[in-house]
Amino acid sequence: MQVSITRPDGLHLQTKATLQQLADDDLVSVFGNGVIAKPLAQLIPTDFAGWTLADTLHHVGPETYGLITTLLILDAEVSSVIDGKQRLFALPGFLSYRPQLSPAEFPLNTLRLPPLNPDGHYIYTSQNKYHTAVRMDVHPKLNVTGHIRIAISGATRVPQRLLAAEHRLDRQKLTESLIETAIIAGSDELSPPLTDAEQSNLVSALIGLRE
Repeated sequence: MQVSITRPDGLHLQTKATLQQLADDDLVSVFGNGVIAKPLAQLIPTDFAGWTLADTLHHVGPETYGLITTLLILDAEVSSVIDGKQRLFALPGFLSYRPQLSPAEFPLNTLRLPPLNPDGHYIYTSQNKYHTAVRMDVHPKLNVTGHIRIAISGATRVPQRLLAAEHRLDRQKLTESLIETAIIAGSDELSPPLTDAEQSNLVSALIGLRE
């Protein structure tokens, strides 16, 4: 089975592929400077290595949060069959409707990762069960950011984007004070708000991408 294929609209992954097969795939290993490979590497030594990507996307437990958090910053889309027709879900939408989309009735076909810009920066970190993933493009001449995506998850926090923080940082020259202000804004939109540890992880990740 061909695990992945590159098309003009991005990288397409077979949802029937196992996580081990994805981890071994050359295209997956280099996509986004290897940002997907890192959470996959955490799962491969576990029983999840034999799970398919479809199994993983339907799993609601925290064990797979790292991978799903990373897929959120890559604007992943999931293809499914509903009423005999192909339907495409942005990953946040799929996660919201997941309880109503049983795998038996609504099988998943592929997961699409849209093309990346050549000036993109990507980071995934996992510490004390906190998962942080950040993506941003940096204009090579103006040194301003674009296409910022920030996602987090934890043992008691489902994977989610920090939209307010993204909006504050988009098309800006990053400074430490701007980053801290944006993370506070992102925290304010969440319930419960970010813990001190989560805020610290995010600030460190963004400062690291800036340097």
